[in-house]
Amino acid sequence: MAMVVKWVGSPARHLHLGRMPPDRTAQMSHRTLLLAVLMLLAPCIGAPAGAAETPLDNARIDRLLEVTRARQMLDAMLPQIEASQRQMVAQLVDGQALDEAQRERMEAILARSAGAVRQALAWENLEPIYRDIYRRTFSAEDIDAIIAFYETPAGQRMIEKMPALMQHTMDAMQRLVVPMLEQLQREIAAEVSAGG
Repeated sequence: MAMVVKWVGSPARHLHLGRMPPDRTAQMSHRTLLLAVLMLLAPCIGAPAGAAETPLDNARIDRLLEVTRARQMLDAMLPQIEASQRQMVAQLVDGQALDEAQRERMEAILARSAGAVRQALAWENLEPIYRDIYRRTFSAEDIDAIIAFYETPAGQRMIEKMPALMQHTMDAMQRLVVPMLEQLQREIAAEVSAGG
């Protein structure tokens, strides 16, 4: 199962009062990372929430992670996150003539970033986080009911279609946000022009 994360247009296009500062690039990478984590938690969106009444054991949580294919979804998302970072960097340097040394530095930055993302999103790091989140959010009865749903054909179809659902959601959000960013860009440009 593959998910494609894409930008509508260039992020640099939306804020081109000069080159996008390095912290903006980091901010966008963090948003991509956050999206990946949210995607892994998405199979439980819409599931009943409440305070945990019955102590929840790791075996139940592990079964939920297994039936929702959380680890496989993570493995499928990592290359997409890396591709998204590459696309973002390509857009940031679009139209600039980079010499060989600059291209090598850019590749080194991308490699470090990919390594950091893979380390941060390693299953060994996320599994205890999932356990803690599920334990604090759901009762044992809730988890049993969620597992029962995801073991059905409809539950499995939901898992299979979740990446497309999330992509459609992102596309719809971008259609709402991009015009606001463009308006913000115009307002900032007008303010900068009027001020100096």
